[in-house]
Amino acid sequence: MEEKWVRAIVLLVLVSGWYCSCCCGCLEEERIALLNLKHSIPPPTDYVLASWGGHGDCCNWVGIECNITTKRVFQLSLNYTRGWDVEGWYMNSSLFSPLEELKSLFLTGNSIFGFMKNEGLEKLSSLSNLEVLDLSNNQLNNSILSSSLASLSSLKVLNLAGNQMEGSLHVLGNLLHNITN
Repeated sequence: MEEKWVRAIVLLVLVSGWYCSCCCGCLEEERIALLNLKHSIPPPTDYVLASWGGHGDCCNWVGIECNITTKRVFQLSLNYTRGWDVEGWYMNSSLFSPLEELKSLFLTGNSIFGFMKNEGLEKLSSLSNLEVLDLSNNQLNNSILSSSLASLSSLKVLNLAGNQMEGSLHVLGNLLHNITN
């Protein structure tokens, strides 16, 4: 009889462990970082951010993909979350820092006008896995072409199309020598 109880307890522990590993989803620090990011984006926003909230698994939120093993966010797609024709905003890049395994960041068409002082693209350099950064169709100008881009050493793809760049962009070649693709 005792052996039957031991088996039942072992089975219960195994099942509850499996259940938790499937339901718990993203890491708490990343969920909090994503919620902080959501609250930093001024309205109007679309359905993407409407799915972000509460205590839910952020791996199931729209625009987010997580590594099934580590439960870390590896792709964040916020394309046209705000729309291109609304008032521009200054993004705080340090809000992405907790997303340690982030490989792809898509921010197309969000009326990003620039970056908060001391919170620019150089803050993304802590993301050692970041390979794709899409900032196309925003309202960025040549000020983005500072040395902060050079600090993104893992970057392979940078999309700045459809912004408000003017004049000669020869400085871009010097800053993006690490980009191979």
